[in-house]
Amino acid sequence: MGLTVQRDWYAGETIWVVGSGASLDYIDASFFDDKLCVVVNRVGITKPLREFFTVTHYHRDAMLVANARPDLPVVVPEADLGAGGPEAADRQPEEPNVYRFPTGPQRFSSFDAQKHWPSDPDALVVGPTSLHMTMHFAHWLGAASIVLVGADCGTLGSRSNFDGYSVGDNPFEVWGRTLPGVADQLRKRGTAVHSLNPFVNLQCEGVPYRSPLANIN
Repeated sequence: MGLTVQRDWYAGETIWVVGSGASLDYIDASFFDDKLCVVVNRVGITKPLREFFTVTHYHRDAMLVANARPDLPVVVPEADLGAGGPEAADRQPEEPNVYRFPTGPQRFSSFDAQKHWPSDPDALVVGPTSLHMTMHFAHWLGAASIVLVGADCGTLGSRSNFDGYSVGDNPFEVWGRTLPGVADQLRKRGTAVHSLNPFVNLQCEGVPYRSPLANIN
């Protein structure tokens, strides 16, 4: 169908925001075929999904995805804001399907959505993981509802990421503490935020879940 990077272009739509958590192992990629998806970092090309927006703090990931799927848009901050800062090998992505957005500075664990929400309506919030900016971009597109998938903020069956996805730094406590603040800001601005549980109920069908805030099974 082609994807358009324009504010409120998808007003009233349900947008699926897809992270890299291990709960993605319990959802077939075909589930997303008829859904409007905004994904984090390399999720779209790793799962892989049919059509998606990519949002990432990392310019290197942006270039990788933009080259793998030149038919799809990739959204990045103007400066590389990933954990650890820009690497020596990074460069500014020049691919024509990369869209740069203004943001505030990267504050990592001191991020507070209420204090640090951008006043510019065309700027995106930046938090300690790309998921914060991904959620805000879905709202910027006009989402009436956001459904989070794979935003686990913990380990599921002892794994932090779905099969085939490279494991990186996982400060679960920081993510679990700061992501609800982003959801709260989006709800105040008219976008409902929910999360998909791929199991029958919150008991996860016996699959153990561990996080700084909760232990199940």
